[in-house]
Amino acid sequence: MENKKLIIFDFDGVLVNTADFWFQIHKEANADFTYEKMSILNYGNFLHTYDNLLSTNKHVQPKDPEVKYIEALNTVFSIEDILHDAILKLANDYTLCICSSASAKIISGFIAKENLQGCFADILGYEAHSSKVVKINSLLEKYKVENKDTIFITDTLGDILEGKECGVNLLGVTWGIHKREILERGSPAFIIDSPVDLLPAIEKML
Repeated sequence: MENKKLIIFDFDGVLVNTADFWFQIHKEANADFTYEKMSILNYGNFLHTYDNLLSTNKHVQPKDPEVKYIEALNTVFSIEDILHDAILKLANDYTLCICSSASAKIISGFIAKENLQGCFADILGYEAHSSKVVKINSLLEKYKVENKDTIFITDTLGDILEGKECGVNLLGVTWGIHKREILERGSPAFIIDSPVDLLPAIEKML
């Protein structure tokens, strides 16, 4: 039996738009923090860039960010109905995974709250590795899927560049941190502006 094709979702900025939340959290601890600075943090690997800022004392870590993040996911954020329905449909035909810079444990709790826990075969967060190249390649190997049969869906240029290193198909979305003009720098196969366009784009790509 042929292996199912693989769809890998980023979490923040794709399944939930947490950009304003993270901006406010970091702005409270860093008076000079701007949306532009938050955007630039995601031009490359976010965790590597962020750790470098902290280690060189160019940024102050907010107090208890994960506690606030969990609270927000439990009380404020939910997956849009159209995205929720799309995930349910995709899970019937594809292997779905999440590859994120956030905590896999926290994401798993949120996915359960959204009644989607049976849809994702794997959730890889920062605990697995800081590099999305490593995480994506590990999913390709685990599920025995070729690069051409895999899509990585993300809202940042940095993720697109890491996905390119893995040779997978790339789908950018503009409802997260980076808008179209920034995503275009990485030349993804498709860029979509609304969750309504998700299923048609995937069908064209795979």
